Amino acid sequence: MKRKIILYIAISLDGFIARKDGSVDWLSPYENTEEDYGYKEFYDSVGTVVMGNTTYKGFGEYYRDKPCFVFSRVRKGNDGNATFVNGDMEESMKKINSTGTKNIWLVGGGEVIDAFLRHDLIDELIISIIPTILGEGIPLFKGGSDENQLDLRSVKRYDSGLVQAHYEIKHQK
Repeated sequence: MKRKIILYIAISLDGFIARKDGSVDWLSPYENTEEDYGYKEFYDSVGTVVMGNTTYKGFGEYYRDKPCFVFSRVRKGNDGNATFVNGDMEESMKKINSTGTKNIWLVGGGEVIDAFLRHDLIDELIISIIPTILGEGIPLFKGGSDENQLDLRSVKRYDSGLVQAHYEIKHQK
């Protein structure tokens, strides 16, 4: 059975996943509160995490309890719980997909998300829209990938002003 690859990510209202320097300090007011925005339920539903090397450098320690695959142009082998992946993305994801039964979380960052979109590898998007305008930063979508049609599965509004939209991608292939 093919596991779903789900992008679960927070963005600013103007579409950025991080500041230009990669900082996500603007998310602080939404962390460490009583509201987890569905994170625990989502995290329990995934068996594997996938991310890029820059994201791993900044946040890899948070995912030590799940198999972690890191797409990297330079690093190879293993680093604790992480396996570095250097080969063809589609072939690599076929191998990763065969290693478990729960869904796969595409954590980020921007370059890996863009590559996954270009290869039509993402099945669902869960996007938490933070009521903050950054003005500049690292965009969620870089452009250049094929057009994707989405089905809206749900929208949830939180008292903090955060809005979470859950989409399923209509695969064209």
